Amino acid sequence: MNKNTPFPLTLHTVIIPIVERMIITSVTLPLEMLQAANTYTQLQGRTSLIRTHFCRHTNQPEKTTSGIVLNPDSLLSQTEKADLVLLPALWRNPLPIVRRNRPLIQWIIEQYNAGTHFAAAGTGVAFLAEAGLLNDKPATTHWYYLHNLQKRYPRVKFKPNHLITQSERIYCAGSVNSVADLMIHIIRLSLGNTIAHQVEQQFSHEIRRPMEDSYFTDGHPTTDDDETIIVLLDWLQQHFTQELTLQDISDAAGLTPRTLARRFKAVTQEAPMKYLQKLRLHQASELLRKTNLNIIEIALQSGYNNPNYFSRLFRAHYQLTPAAFRKSVRSKLFSIKDN
Repeated sequence: MNKNTPFPLTLHTVIIPIVERMIITSVTLPLEMLQAANTYTQLQGRTSLIRTHFCRHTNQPEKTTSGIVLNPDSLLSQTEKADLVLLPALWRNPLPIVRRNRPLIQWIIEQYNAGTHFAAAGTGVAFLAEAGLLNDKPATTHWYYLHNLQKRYPRVKFKPNHLITQSERIYCAGSVNSVADLMIHIIRLSLGNTIAHQVEQQFSHEIRRPMEDSYFTDGHPTTDDDETIIVLLDWLQQHFTQELTLQDISDAAGLTPRTLARRFKAVTQEAPMKYLQKLRLHQASELLRKTNLNIIEIALQSGYNNPNYFSRLFRAHYQLTPAAFRKSVRSKLFSIKDN
């Protein structure tokens, strides 16, 4: 499998290791979002399968810095393979805590070798770095301890300008705030656009920015990539509302359509016209979210002259019609019915 190909992710078993000085909100917020995903899945008539567990190398409870006491459900040695492990952020310098948790480091390695996905919040990335799982891979962490972690883990390719990174089955969020953005992405991968969109609306205050604005993956375009294609991506951002054919895009890049298709996919992992469609649909979703324009006007401002064709594409992508999408993003999250 190409390293840039998304790795399949199911969310049946989610495990959270308990460690000293863990920041409780770095795991409670993701757990609340997963519970919301469970609820929306059940409302669709589907079976809810997400199970969450706290584990530790001893049975000893941990009193967090916020005063909340966490009790492990099981020992690390007794846990099953997880689909997803959530590694918490830590208060202050994470390195002393990481060094004291050798059983956890070994367990992380075993879980990774078994095919588990990981999502690390803030300084929790140090557990993955200590396990050697981030060698020669991108990562991000809390800015305050970036220098310390760079010194201890020189092989990790820290990306301080990105709040979220992905390398194969490992996700890193640079802060507790960006964990919410990451969880929406993970829920979308596992449960689809509709569930992810519903959860996003429920936690809209925690969602700081679209995933695409803060995300770095192994396939992310950099200055080391094809400069012609990177310039073309900027051009597409400026011109995607215009009527464009593959030949138009090829002409803008100064390439033949065949050469463009090959080089464009090498950088973005998308075909040019598919990439263009995603730009347009994202524009449409933002207009539906933030304006009162009618569907015809939104279609036109997103690059589609045929509203019916636009509506079909939108529904295929978001599993909602444009009108239903607008209603869902503007509806109240909770309603109270009189008995």
